[in-house]
Amino acid sequence: MPELGRIGEEDRHPARKADARSQVVVIGWLAFCGPGLFNALNGLGNAGSDDADVAALANGCLYCTFALCGYFGSVAFNLLGPTRLLSLGGASYAVYASCVYFSVRAKWLAVLGGVVLGIGAGLFWTAQGSLMMAYATPKSRGRLIAIFWVIFNLGGVCGGLLQFMLNFSEEGASANPFSYFAFVLVMLLGAALAPVLLAEPSSVQREDGSPVLFSQAESPLEELHAAWRSLREPFILRNLLFYLASNWFYTYNFNGFNGHQFNIRTRGLNSAAFWAAQMWASSRFGQVLDSDSPPRQRAQRGMLLVAVSLLLSLGLALQDSRWRPCQGHLGWDKGQSCRWDVSKDFPQSLWPMAIFLLLGASDAIYQNYAYWLMSMAAGGDVRKTVMYSAAYKGVQSLGAGMAWLIDLTEASYFLQGSLCLVLTLGACLPVLGTFHMLEDGKKEDSHA
Repeated sequence: MPELGRIGEEDRHPARKADARSQVVVIGWLAFCGPGLFNALNGLGNAGSDDADVAALANGCLYCTFALCGYFGSVAFNLLGPTRLLSLGGASYAVYASCVYFSVRAKWLAVLGGVVLGIGAGLFWTAQGSLMMAYATPKSRGRLIAIFWVIFNLGGVCGGLLQFMLNFSEEGASANPFSYFAFVLVMLLGAALAPVLLAEPSSVQREDGSPVLFSQAESPLEELHAAWRSLREPFILRNLLFYLASNWFYTYNFNGFNGHQFNIRTRGLNSAAFWAAQMWASSRFGQVLDSDSPPRQRAQRGMLLVAVSLLLSLGLALQDSRWRPCQGHLGWDKGQSCRWDVSKDFPQSLWPMAIFLLLGASDAIYQNYAYWLMSMAAGGDVRKTVMYSAAYKGVQSLGAGMAWLIDLTEASYFLQGSLCLVLTLGACLPVLGTFHMLEDGKKEDSHA
């Protein structure tokens, strides 16, 4: 198959040159404006509203749509190119925030916002993951993933701090209206900047000087067949459960732990701290993954850190939810909320806030590890990075959608958190069988 520097569109800037690191930084800032602020909004719990069902309904529709569009995002990437996907996907986050705000008057808007963002997020994250992994070299994968993750989560930090300041005088459970529309404006700005700031992939050089080469796009039908066939790829098959569990804990973290324990201004501060913990954890974890050890040894060390972080963070969270005294009763759950305030309830509020930091760090370690594994298995094959990224976001979103829909039932948060811990730890086991594939993607599993 012939090699081109661009899939599905002409190179409009043949003379323009850009280095891989700078382009990952640009992608990080685009994620700051869209997904980063979305995370800040959802980090408040209940998507910033006073009704947990609004967030569960919107996000359930979002992730179920995302599952389909994310999985087949490789088709759109190969036919349209990454710039259009990042721009259209970024705009969909503004639609979601607007719909959630007005869903107080009409809950069907929560469904509409979730479906629109599900489509847009599938496009955005397929392009993001594909480019981030394609631009990395074997010695820079952990570092470039960490750079993206730090900038992306800075959106959650800034958004959470903005929510904290705008809602500082709010004692209730819903966010200030201005905070929604401030987010909408920044989300639209990011979508508009994508075509301006992104260089053509054909003009990007990796740190080792090698060019980024893409395969010629096939017809839409052939691209659909290729996406479907990817489910038989040995590496993807053994990582499916790991992908499914990778966003499962957000429902418990946001609607449960943060949404049912704190008032709105403290939830905003917690949201900022959650994403700041992700920034710190990803930067440190990236150094572990880019060490001088052989790939298999780095994979084993990384998996150990993933498992320990899950046990520590979710274990402490479950203990807190069941046995911690909370304003006249023991523990918290559905129908039995706390309303801890960072100042009025000091220092009692500090311990659950610290646990929320650990939940954020654990999330970053899990996500960074998943991307590093995919990048190492692809070994610079851009076609594979597109396939892996699409499969990851599609299956990940299916799991997240399932978790949000479970939250619409009577299932307690203690049960949801316990399921999350068992699922994420169990999902680590099949991944152990993929470590021999990580010699920069040069080894294939012929026995699967």
